[in-house]
Amino acid sequence: MINRRMAGLMLVGTAVAGCTAGANTTPPMANVPTGPKTPSGLQRTALQGGAFLLQTAQLGTSQARSPALRRFCEFEASEQQGIVRAMGMAGYDVMPPPSLPAAKAAMLQELSSARGAAFDRMLIAAQQQGHQEALETYASIRQAGGPPADGIIALLAEDRIREHLAELQMIRA
Repeated sequence: MINRRMAGLMLVGTAVAGCTAGANTTPPMANVPTGPKTPSGLQRTALQGGAFLLQTAQLGTSQARSPALRRFCEFEASEQQGIVRAMGMAGYDVMPPPSLPAAKAAMLQELSSARGAAFDRMLIAAQQQGHQEALETYASIRQAGGPPADGIIALLAEDRIREHLAELQMIRA
């Protein structure tokens, strides 16, 4: 019997497969609309955190041993690119992406040199930490009472982040 969660994942997978089947060869970030607004401190933090989650997920799509973790990373990478596009559509200047803080850059470097089960463990820990930080950032954005688009993006992101934390916990188990 298929539970609701699996049905939802299958539906999303089917939608993503359909979207990628007709994809062009233009890099996904090249089509991001940019706007005149400079991201505030919170939006910049969200973009930096998203860049970290994206880069670790991109590593995971090719290096993770666990098929479930590789699949998670494929969805995560796509989702982070979507958030950047949404922020661009909300009028923020999102290109070029902000540099990673030194601690995140070091974590990414350490992860990129790991292999096998150690890589999977480190990737899950990095994704969990990044998602927990993202949850706090988007909650702050939503509570700040800024432009409606910021609140909408934050509200949708928070729900997905909670789901991702639960997925990562299941993959880790």
